[in-house]
Amino acid sequence: MCAVAEPHATYSGETRFPLLFQNLPRYFFYAGPVYNVILTYDVLHTFWARDDGFGMGLGTLVLLVNATLLSMYSLSCHSCRHIVGGRLVHFSKHPVRYKAWTFVSRLNGKHMQLAWVSLVFVAFTDLYVRLLATGAFDDPRLF
Repeated sequence: MCAVAEPHATYSGETRFPLLFQNLPRYFFYAGPVYNVILTYDVLHTFWARDDGFGMGLGTLVLLVNATLLSMYSLSCHSCRHIVGGRLVHFSKHPVRYKAWTFVSRLNGKHMQLAWVSLVFVAFTDLYVRLLATGAFDDPRLF
């Protein structure tokens, strides 16, 4: 028996103000993959954007790297790690989730680096698309 009394007889966890705000990153995480799907769709669309069929320009490569970096940033989030492997008692009974959790955990260690790299590349992508849209130059075709 413990000699120290429980300090919070009515502790409600993270369901009341101000601790409720600790869950905000999880809620924003659910919106992030929606953008990743849209960006991936844009990348796939650019492969067939020209009249002569399938091809790839430098803009396609820029959009592909942008979508990949943002997807890796989303996967490296602690909320994603919790969704993939949270509430499991025995990883041995869930080998697929364990593999996914180890992958996401490795990415989680590089979350800050992925945040900065993806932030800079999003700015570069926006500038590149803006310059293309204004006609500053034509998108070089790779194949």
